[in-house]
Amino acid sequence: MDEPSTPSEFRFQPPEVRRRQILDAAGALAVEHGFDNVSIDQVAEKAGLAKGSVYRHYDSRQALAAALQADLWDRMLDEPQAIVERDDLTAGEKLDQVIAALVRYEAENQELHHELFHLTGDSQDVDDDPWQASRQLLVELLEEGSDSGEFDMPDVPLTADFILHAYSGPTHGNHNVAVEQAIEIVQELIRRVVRA
Repeated sequence: MDEPSTPSEFRFQPPEVRRRQILDAAGALAVEHGFDNVSIDQVAEKAGLAKGSVYRHYDSRQALAAALQADLWDRMLDEPQAIVERDDLTAGEKLDQVIAALVRYEAENQELHHELFHLTGDSQDVDDDPWQASRQLLVELLEEGSDSGEFDMPDVPLTADFILHAYSGPTHGNHNVAVEQAIEIVQELIRRVVRA
C-alpha cells in the first residue's frame, strides 16, 4: 500500500509536475465555468497550490490561457507524431491512423478546445507555432505518400490545410454521429482527397 504524501513531499514537486497540476485545474475550470470566468485564485485552489505557485509559472491569466492552448496542441500531436514515425505502416495506413487519432482527440477535448480557441478573448494572442507543427506533420506524411505513389494530389500544402480544417467538422455540432462513425466518414473523405 502506498504511503500518503507528507506535506514536505507535496511542497517540493518538480516544476513540470506543478505546471501539469495548474494546467489540469485551469482546463477543468474553463470547461465548467468558461475561461473568462476563471480566476488565478480558483486555479490555485483547484490545483491545491498557493496562489503564488501559480504566478511563479504563469505571470498572468493571458499567459495561462496561452499555455493551455499550447498544451492542448502538444497533447493532440503526441499520438499522430508517433504514428508518422512508424516504419511498419504504409503512408495510407498512417494517414488513416492519424485521422482517427485527431478525431478522437477532438471529440474528447471539444469543450476545452472550443472554450480556449473560440470563446476566450485572449485567443488572438496565441502563438501560431502549434498550428504550423501540426501542418508540417501532415505535409511530411502527404509527401511520403505522394513520393511512394500511394497518394495523388496537386498541392500537398493546400491538402494539409484542408485536412486540418476538415477532420474536426464531424465532431462539432453533430452529436448524432458516434466518434467511430465520424472517423470512418472522415477517413473516407480524406482518402478521396489524396486519391489513395
